[in-house]
Amino acid sequence: MEGQESNNAEGLNRASLLIMTLDKPVLARVLKHLSPKDLTRLMTGYEALISKVLEQDKQQGAVAIKFEAPYFRSLVNISDPPREKAEAIYRKYSSGGVPTADEYVVFQDYVFRYLIGQAGPRRLEVHIHSAVGAGNYYYLRQGNAMDLENILRDTRYEDTIFVMIHGGYPYDRESIWLAALPNVYLDSSEFVLLTYPAEYSHILKNWFEIFPEKVVFGSDAFPYTREVAVPETYWLAIYTARTASAAALAEMVAEGEVSEAKALEIARDYFHDTTAKLFGLPTLKQ
Repeated sequence: MEGQESNNAEGLNRASLLIMTLDKPVLARVLKHLSPKDLTRLMTGYEALISKVLEQDKQQGAVAIKFEAPYFRSLVNISDPPREKAEAIYRKYSSGGVPTADEYVVFQDYVFRYLIGQAGPRRLEVHIHSAVGAGNYYYLRQGNAMDLENILRDTRYEDTIFVMIHGGYPYDRESIWLAALPNVYLDSSEFVLLTYPAEYSHILKNWFEIFPEKVVFGSDAFPYTREVAVPETYWLAIYTARTASAAALAEMVAEGEVSEAKALEIARDYFHDTTAKLFGLPTLKQ
């Protein structure tokens, strides 16, 4: 899914280039472990290569695969092209040439679904960036988590865990309803850094009132600048989340929506236990 559609190529901004730069060491590591026979011009070989890389990552402790798709292409109308169509495009350009924008999108759609199909059986979660992005290349309406509903509801992936990274913000009121699906969760990272605790508490209260067991904490600790690096962003995320969740839950208790015991349970699940269950780790519950 990496790479940009040709009609948007001129719009690449610093955020997109930074992602590509950070991904280069990962690509180099993958290529280091490949043999000449892996670099086949046959579609079956390409699919086998994807499976091989996923299997190696799983063996090395990977717990999920993440799509940064909205930084490079739209999530709107991700199709379900037949393998034959994708294979024809692959054969056409495997030895050289540049596909058209339409051909490239079709092939991306096929690979997107192929990766999801391979992740599920390996118990790898599928994380998808689904919120506001940085810079003037990112089109907010083309990264809406709601546009993934046709994929999330696809019965072929019903055993695959999906986590909507960044919770679809600022469409968080709509995105929480995706959690009605048994295999869909929302992560609250990134916008914990973009909003003040008062606003963040309103979002959490809405989520806690609807599907509290499907919401997980995340910090999005990231080196945004030299001055605002991982320690600073992690501290800010923790401070905002603790302050906001306490306010949201206190309001729910005051309004008689939940008991104090239930509020503490929701907090424990949000900050630890729900994520622990997803990753097969011990929970804090006695």
